[in-house]
Amino acid sequence: MSNTPRSLPHRALGVASRTLRHALPPTLYFFVAFNLISFTTDLLVHNYWFRPSSFVLATVTALVVGKVVLVVDRVRVIDKFRGGPLIRPILYKSVFYSVVVLLVRFIEKVAHFAIEAGGVGPAFQDTLRDFSWHRFVAVHLWIFVCFLVYVTAVEFNALVGQGQLFRLFFHHRSSEYGLTRQQHIRSLMELSRLAESTPREQLLDPATPQGRRLAAIFDSLHRRAA
Repeated sequence: MSNTPRSLPHRALGVASRTLRHALPPTLYFFVAFNLISFTTDLLVHNYWFRPSSFVLATVTALVVGKVVLVVDRVRVIDKFRGGPLIRPILYKSVFYSVVVLLVRFIEKVAHFAIEAGGVGPAFQDTLRDFSWHRFVAVHLWIFVCFLVYVTAVEFNALVGQGQLFRLFFHHRSSEYGLTRQQHIRSLMELSRLAESTPREQLLDPATPQGRRLAAIFDSLHRRAA
């Protein structure tokens, strides 16, 4: 039976779905983080419970960061330290993301000032000089800290298995997870011993004791992964 090629709308829907799944986690994370920072700042500094302008600014920044993560993750250089000690990819990715976001934020500010001043001229220079660079830098320091937390979670999730970190936090008991890891290790060691001591034909034959044991080990691993 031949596979019929999918139509253009189906392919476009698939691309949009994958893009949304990729961009949604960082966007939601930074949306919560930035609004929490903005909320606590308004409480401590301005004595406000809620300011619409702060909410809009935090949300727009979260959208910008989510878009940057989506684009940067497609660049091969982002995985330069893949496979090394975790501290290397965590710091490298956090700095890389932060620098790209810094450039995007700066370009957006410059474009905004240029539009307000009607071009790059004296009015633009005055607007740029009066800009609150202290606030800009402070916001970006928090962006870097948030990236450290985000990248650490992503790297740990990739290390323990895609989606396993979510299951550990919201589904499994920590004691059960430790037991499951020990069972995985014992099963893999037994598989290694079977492979070393049993000929291939005998190991793959379900009628032999070794073949039945191999099938039982694979079944148990499959149940634990579910």
